[in-house]
Amino acid sequence: MGVQASVDLNLDPPLAFQAIVDELSTSLARVGMQLQPGPGGRVTEGNFTVGRVTRWVPPKEIVLEWHAASWKPEDATVMELRFEPDGEGTHVVLENRAWGNNLVDTGNDLAGWFASETITPLFHAMAPTRLGDWITDRRARRPTGPESRAQYRDPLYHRPNFLAILAVLKLSPDDYLVEVGCGGGAFLHDALKSGCKAAGIDHSPDMVRVALELNRKAIEENRLEIREGEATSLPYADQTFTCAVMTGVFGFISEPLKALSEICRVLKSEGRIALFTGSKLLKDTPAAPEPMASRLHFYEDNELEDQARKAGFLEVHMERPDYEPLARKAGVPKEHLDLFRGSGGGQLLIAVKGGRG
Repeated sequence: MGVQASVDLNLDPPLAFQAIVDELSTSLARVGMQLQPGPGGRVTEGNFTVGRVTRWVPPKEIVLEWHAASWKPEDATVMELRFEPDGEGTHVVLENRAWGNNLVDTGNDLAGWFASETITPLFHAMAPTRLGDWITDRRARRPTGPESRAQYRDPLYHRPNFLAILAVLKLSPDDYLVEVGCGGGAFLHDALKSGCKAAGIDHSPDMVRVALELNRKAIEENRLEIREGEATSLPYADQTFTCAVMTGVFGFISEPLKALSEICRVLKSEGRIALFTGSKLLKDTPAAPEPMASRLHFYEDNELEDQARKAGFLEVHMERPDYEPLARKAGVPKEHLDLFRGSGGGQLLIAVKGGRG
């Protein structure tokens, strides 16, 4: 049996080749496999070499000798990726010839494998729930890919929020700041101008990479550290920081109380937090479009305050600044300033930890 899949990309072959290799490396790692690209490269699953590169010809093709069964390593087929010019784009074809001929009985078993392991995952990936989750993760919840890396390196439309938070925190060289969900590190870059020390954590490897690149000088000066990790399990000791920030993250967190409790734990006595999130007034606007809007939790002011108090913060209050002047200051184009006008869309939670640790 042969298996073939293809897609048409509006990228020229060199860009298509690089994009597929980059994305394949990332996505294989998520399922416990590793791609070592280039001539002589391989695909591994644990200690077993599943695929061995026999041809690596950018931007035309990648050919691997493929071993689908560790219990029968002598069984080998060919896995081929072809990048065929198609007008201004590229037709990408993945083909494996004779897959399963010696591993899966013909007839019903082979039909069962094809339906359950190939057709069903494809249907699932192209249906609303999984597609919406994938788009949300890629663009906002766990940003990935070249467009997200560029956007979060310089997130112009987030900078009004940054200015509001910085005005509240009034950072000084005596502060030690932690940003939970630091994205590409742009807020940290601005915060460090105060002379403070800082740490950032994010669960997106792409965002950690961008944050490290953007803040290389501060890292070399030992004023900043960036880690990959989760908001609900911060890799810091109790009472480490004087202040904390979350901006544009809270609505995606599945265990909000646990995340806030973790932040409270790592703050010193009387440490302060500034948390920005979007209210339900932003739903279905350019700030929170579908499918992200359906996967965001929009909080009422009293809900945010209640979560903070339950997490251990004593002094808690909400602000709803007018972000339009801040958007002007940040350099948002005039034609987009209406998105920031008024005080209803952005919620700014400000809280202080109690004085007993």
